[in-house]
Amino acid sequence: MRIAILREHSLSPKKALLDRQRSWAQRIGAVSDSRGYLSSVEANLFQPLSERTRRAFSNGCGSELIDTFHRPAKMKALHSSAALAVNVFDYWAERDSSQVVVSLGLGMAPASLAFEAQFPTGLEGNPPNLDLALRFASEMVVGMESKFSEWLTPRSPRKEHFKAKYFPEGQSLWANSGLRAAQELAAALHNGEERFRYLDAVQLLKHMLGLANTHRGKSALYYLFYEWPSEESSIHRAELKRFQGLIARDMPFHWGTYQQVFQRLAQLVEREHGQYIRYLRQRYFADAV
Repeated sequence: MRIAILREHSLSPKKALLDRQRSWAQRIGAVSDSRGYLSSVEANLFQPLSERTRRAFSNGCGSELIDTFHRPAKMKALHSSAALAVNVFDYWAERDSSQVVVSLGLGMAPASLAFEAQFPTGLEGNPPNLDLALRFASEMVVGMESKFSEWLTPRSPRKEHFKAKYFPEGQSLWANSGLRAAQELAAALHNGEERFRYLDAVQLLKHMLGLANTHRGKSALYYLFYEWPSEESSIHRAELKRFQGLIARDMPFHWGTYQQVFQRLAQLVEREHGQYIRYLRQRYFADAV
């Protein structure tokens, strides 16, 4: 174990995270290729996809379940953010979701869970996919963006720009949807006056626009990421706090780590759902208390 820990510290944070996933696969006898893809989607999941979730990914535009000419299905990857979200949340798609909602810090009311949720922005083209949407009886909708290892790669300054359609002449799309602070931030990012190195603020602003356009006054955005202690993590957390402060008056913005959610969830459900919790602990959360 000491050798493994020393080896992790000698790698870049992203490579260390992926190396841990490969080690998990080896322990259970799963074979991955040189890029970290398993032989099937099923081999990468705790349980088969629920029918509703399978339909959502099949209808999506992300090639999560289908091999392409260039690469295997995305959800076959050990580093797949979608697989992480499915392994944690799809288990509750057909169960009482109250405990997982509590673990997210969103109260106690049960909610329906839907993957690959789209909230149209009012613009042409496909709206960006949110990894998960939680819908409550109160008509409140919480859109969740999930990250595994993606945030550990620094963003190019070119990635901070929006397509021209987000800034039509004479219109302020975010402000028109009640998001004045988001409008200011979007413009600053687009003009190069603001920059986030590890947080994909452009993506989050697009999600805010879609949520406000379809559920104005009854929506919130949740950013959930897999923590990996590092210098990158400190910057990422500081950027999350800065983003939250800049858009706070527009829309509730929650953020947290998968580790925090797992610890709360394990305390609540491990006795009744031990196999599920053991899988998550052994694969993703071995360091969790």
